[in-house]
Amino acid sequence: CNLGSYNLMMFTNEDGSVRINDFRKAVRLGTISMDLNYDISCFPTPRIAEKSLSIRPLGVGYTNLGSWLMFQGLAYDSDEGRTAAAAITALMTGQVYLTSTELAEKVGSFPEFEKNREDTLNILRKHRESMKGIDRSKLPKGLENILTEAQEVWDKTIERAEKYGVRNAQA
Repeated sequence: CNLGSYNLMMFTNEDGSVRINDFRKAVRLGTISMDLNYDISCFPTPRIAEKSLSIRPLGVGYTNLGSWLMFQGLAYDSDEGRTAAAAITALMTGQVYLTSTELAEKVGSFPEFEKNREDTLNILRKHRESMKGIDRSKLPKGLENILTEAQEVWDKTIERAEKYGVRNAQA
C-alpha cells in the first residue's frame, strides 16, 4: 500500500487544542495524493500490482504521539492517553474513508468493491461502532471535540459509502 503519516504536533496549538479542520484537510489531501499515486506506481511483481490495484489499500498513520500526549500532560501508558489516541485515530481513519467515498463518487470505487460490498460496509460500520468503547469522560478538557467530530465524520462516511462505495479497501 501507499504510506503516509501526519505529525500530530503540527496540528496542536500552544494551549494544547487541536486544529481539527486543519488536521482533516491534511488527511483529505494526503488520501487523495496517495490514491493518485496508484495510477503512476511501479510494483515489484505483476501479482503485487494486480492485487494492489484491485483494492487500492492506503497505509495511514501519525507521528509524534508521545510528544503530543506529553504536551497534553498525559502519560503515554494511561487511560487518558489511550483514550486521546483512540479519539484522534478514529477521526483520522474516518476522514480517510470519508475522502475515499468522495473519490468513489467521482472516479469509482475500488475494482473489487461490488464483490466485497457487504463485507466492506460491515467493516466500516464496525469502525464506527467501536467508537462507543471510547470513554469520553477520560478525555482531557478541550479534547472532547475530537471524539464529537470523529462521530460526525463516521456517520457521514457510512451514509456516503452505502451510496457511492469507497475507493480504498483499507486505510
